[in-house]
Amino acid sequence: MKRAFLFTSLWLALEAALAASAGEGAASHPIDWLGVLGKVINSSVLFGGLILLLRKPLIQMLSQKGSAIRADVEERERNLAATESRLQEIGQRLARVATAVEEIKGSAEAAGQAELSRLEAAGRQEAERIIALGEEEIRQRVDAAVREVKARIADLAIARFKEEFARKLDDAGQQKIIERNIDSCGGLNEGK
Repeated sequence: MKRAFLFTSLWLALEAALAASAGEGAASHPIDWLGVLGKVINSSVLFGGLILLLRKPLIQMLSQKGSAIRADVEERERNLAATESRLQEIGQRLARVATAVEEIKGSAEAAGQAELSRLEAAGRQEAERIIALGEEEIRQRVDAAVREVKARIADLAIARFKEEFARKLDDAGQQKIIERNIDSCGGLNEGK
């Protein structure tokens, strides 16, 4: 295949050179077949030598480039597979985190409800205690006020009685009171 390509290239180069010579005019320039043949041989040697010299490095370079591309494609496929597995793992972790968050949220709500119930019960007990203390303090204040009013009434009654007693007391009434008190005191001594 390569040889056929080489011969075809040489044949075309020869035809092109002949056509160029013929186009310049046959009468003015005779064709220098030896020059044409020399150019064809020089071109064949040049291109043949280049092909022989560059064939192995070119094939090796292309082979290395193809191997590098294959390795790059394989590396990318491995990276893609690893990334997909990490993505699935992250998805599973996120699902577990979402489940854990829901569980924590549920337990927090339950604990919050329990704490709220406990606080409401404690608040009711404290309110009842405060009401009982308030009622006791009110009762004590009322009792103290009643005692104060009774003492005041008693003081007023005694003061009033003293005034009336002092107004109505004469010497005969005073003598009767003294005798009664003496008799009462004497009766007390007899009972002992």
